[in-house]
Amino acid sequence: MSSNMQPKRKIYSALKIIIPALVFFVSIGFVGKKQEEKLCRKIIVRIENQDGNFFINEGDIMDVVTKNGQEMVVNLPFENVKLKEIEERIEQLKFVQSAQVYRDLSGYMMIDAMQAKPIARIFNPGGKDYYISDRGEIIPVSDRFTARVMVLSGSFFKPYLNKNMLLDDAGRDLFNFIKFIEKDRFWSAQFAQLEVDKRGMIKIYPQVTKQLIEFGNTFEYANKLSKLKIFYDKILPDRGWNRYDRVNLQFKDQIICE
Repeated sequence: MSSNMQPKRKIYSALKIIIPALVFFVSIGFVGKKQEEKLCRKIIVRIENQDGNFFINEGDIMDVVTKNGQEMVVNLPFENVKLKEIEERIEQLKFVQSAQVYRDLSGYMMIDAMQAKPIARIFNPGGKDYYISDRGEIIPVSDRFTARVMVLSGSFFKPYLNKNMLLDDAGRDLFNFIKFIEKDRFWSAQFAQLEVDKRGMIKIYPQVTKQLIEFGNTFEYANKLSKLKIFYDKILPDRGWNRYDRVNLQFKDQIICE
């Protein structure tokens, strides 16, 4: 046997030991990485629709996810995390309109929460006030934050305070009117309060001028607002901003000033 064959056999024998060992360690590393990819590595919370209204924050949602710190979620295998159940719990928060909870490709738990947006506040002399959201939902006020929105008062709202929505026939018409005002930059700046009686008849208290506006019901409200715009643009500058105490828009094609 040649002297060259001896080193080759030793190399071959060494490789027979080293290669399986390398395969073993690579396999362990691969399995470990796969296991790590299955873990919840981080929770990312994104809150939408705030627009300067901060009724909920990341801490509120994390308290729901972890049940006030009682349950560990980070570093837990995703197969042990009930994403749908967490989503449903988040949606129970009074200022959350909707939520989506899902896992992304990085192993993060992603939470997208849509905050309810208040557009008016119901003044309730007999108890707690409420907000009306931009979807017609009636939601409680917050101890943490107060939204700067138009005030609503009057006996019309009393039957709705124990309901979740202002969206039956009469309520829907009024909600559409309130939403129209909230979206219009001019009218939202003009109106401080709507007082609505049980028949749905509206009195408007302006922000700046002192006139009480007898608006009537919401029927053809766009035409009534057009008449009121004429009052602001033509009559008040000519006659004086505080000359009239009352403006009545209830009659077709008329503006009655007293």
